[in-house]
Amino acid sequence: MASFTLGGESYEYLSPDPGRPAEDTRSWEYGNYPKVMASVPLAGGAMVDVYPVAERWNPPYVLVSWADDGGHSHWAWIPAGNIRRVTDSEWDIQEYRRCPEKLRPIRWGTRFPGFLPG
Repeated sequence: MASFTLGGESYEYLSPDPGRPAEDTRSWEYGNYPKVMASVPLAGGAMVDVYPVAERWNPPYVLVSWADDGGHSHWAWIPAGNIRRVTDSEWDIQEYRRCPEKLRPIRWGTRFPGFLPG
């Protein structure tokens, strides 16, 4: 069972087989992956929200990828109903939360997270 650490907590997650032939799977253009919020199904039956990018999809599932606290990459097929797109402002806030505190002034300077330059 795959696991990851987020916010100091460890989670074991499920990645169901998308159950479709490869020909049914579509990809977004490399580097232009949509930013999303995904509710990842956990081994114990609960869910945890992560902020990944969506890489591929078929009718019932979306393949998402995200990095855990250690910077390790994870991929999982998530039911499409557990995915929603996020705004650039929401994504900026999540990046701020994931960024080590000592590096925040370098990335954001005096700008508040979520308030993007025009």
